[in-house]
Amino acid sequence: MKKLVALLIGGAFVVSASSVFAVESCVKCHKTMDKVAENIKKSGAKSADELVDFLRNKSAKKALHKSVKDEDIKKAFAEAGKK
Repeated sequence: MKKLVALLIGGAFVVSASSVFAVESCVKCHKTMDKVAENIKKSGAKSADELVDFLRNKSAKKALHKSVKDEDIKKAFAEAGKK
């Protein structure tokens, strides 16, 4: 039973840490998550897929965003939606 609890706690930590690292890739350039959320609102994206499309194909910094993983952009969209 103790091993099961330890595995569940460890799994929860890994999941929460992965979302933090995804947001960190945005915060490296944008400095704060509030700035990321503001930029997402300006983009007009209504879904994570729309945000990926906007950042990769239509934004002024599209070349920079091509190196960011889709899952990181989608996690940042989800985090910004929580604010």
